[in-house]
Amino acid sequence: MKKLLPVLLGGCLLTAAHTHAQTKINQDSLMRYYSRLAKGSEGDKALLTQQMYALTKSKKETDWLTAANMFYQLKKNSIADSIYKVAGEKFPAGIVVRNKSVETIYNENDPVKKETLYKAWIKKFPQGKLNKDVIIYDYARNSVGSAYAAADNLPKALEYANSIESPFWKGQGWAGTAAGILKHGHTAEAKVLLKKAIKDAYEFKTTRKEEEGAGFAAMGYPGYLSSYAQLLFDDKEYDSALVYLKRAEAAETPVRPQVNEMYARVLLAKGDYRQAYQRMSEVVAQGKLNAVNKEFLATAYAKVRGDKGLENYIDSLKGGLDEKMRQEFAKQIIKEPAPGFTLKDVDGNTVSLADYKGKTVVLDFWATWCGPCKASFPAMKKAMEKYKNDPNVKFLFVHTWEKEEQAIASAKKFVTSNNYPFEVLMDLKDPETGLNKVVDSYKVTGIPTKFVIDGKGNIRFRFTGFSGGDDAAVAEVSAMVSLANQ
Repeated sequence: MKKLLPVLLGGCLLTAAHTHAQTKINQDSLMRYYSRLAKGSEGDKALLTQQMYALTKSKKETDWLTAANMFYQLKKNSIADSIYKVAGEKFPAGIVVRNKSVETIYNENDPVKKETLYKAWIKKFPQGKLNKDVIIYDYARNSVGSAYAAADNLPKALEYANSIESPFWKGQGWAGTAAGILKHGHTAEAKVLLKKAIKDAYEFKTTRKEEEGAGFAAMGYPGYLSSYAQLLFDDKEYDSALVYLKRAEAAETPVRPQVNEMYARVLLAKGDYRQAYQRMSEVVAQGKLNAVNKEFLATAYAKVRGDKGLENYIDSLKGGLDEKMRQEFAKQIIKEPAPGFTLKDVDGNTVSLADYKGKTVVLDFWATWCGPCKASFPAMKKAMEKYKNDPNVKFLFVHTWEKEEQAIASAKKFVTSNNYPFEVLMDLKDPETGLNKVVDSYKVTGIPTKFVIDGKGNIRFRFTGFSGGDDAAVAEVSAMVSLANQ
């Protein structure tokens, strides 16, 4: 903060001509203009810096937030953080304080206390005044409703589920509440919520697909259908369950493994072992076999094949997965110089990418707060085990975008308590810029993101996210490593 104020005071003037020109640009065009400057020449960036400091003289909080966001784009995170802090002090009933205050609602587990906090929060920050951000109020309402669902207060859970206002998020709210109340046996009420979610998502796929957020709203359609089919299955309404599963199957290509798994369960219950066998074979071929659905395959396999060759059959399907992944990733190979870096590991040892020249390096960016990152780790452990006797393949796990002061201790505790044999490096924030330099140099926009770097120091593959399924993830890594070595 002390470093920021002199700069703020010294950079607050704009020429009259430029100010006049700005007034002719509408807000959307203005933001595009700012973004172009942020990506432009050093002169453009200097001009943008001057303009953003000028915005901090505004009496509008939105101008301060625009300035902060642009400084983030300019990779001046420390300045951006300071502007946010000052904005919170300058506008105590504004957006920054509102967004920070809502965390108290999320952090409370008791539903009654959570609702009390929510009512106090919404009284202090009325939705009408900041109604462009309806979704943050929906998140808060959903948090209260979810707590009531967990506590088996059905009326309150339904009340909050039906209070969601953002059209594109209604289905998500209904389906989430349905999952919560099902844990307490409220099947009839859950069916009502899921049918509403199905209807809503279908409309966003068809008649409402031009509306804001339609893609997100429609995304849940196959999952809602599969969840409803599960309830019909539980009630032994097998033929009705198949109707909904056929709709889920027709909704996307390829068919998601959860749908095929649910199909197999229904078919097994109906005694149609051959079709169940085919469905579960598809799940295996997609690399999504697990301890639960393997039992479905075993039952179907025994009825159809009648021998003891299940494991060999599974291996044969996985072999097809390996080849499929190779073909898929062969189309995605790139060749870009990998940014060098030197970091400390969780034990304080210095590690450089240059230390592994001549080796293939799998670089995995993650964080302890990142659910998909942690979900991918069992698969990454299996991938490491596959290459444990290959000295030319190295795995490095770079913890980044930390959200707590004890990030090093937290990262070390997580990997050791889960028996992950990972070499964890810490990409901590630079105290001057506020940037996590390594993740920024690799232009990562979301985690988990993995890179495969060949022995000559070139990035050959970049892969973001985790789709689930250990076999699929191992096959993906194996394909990338193999292709990078060619």
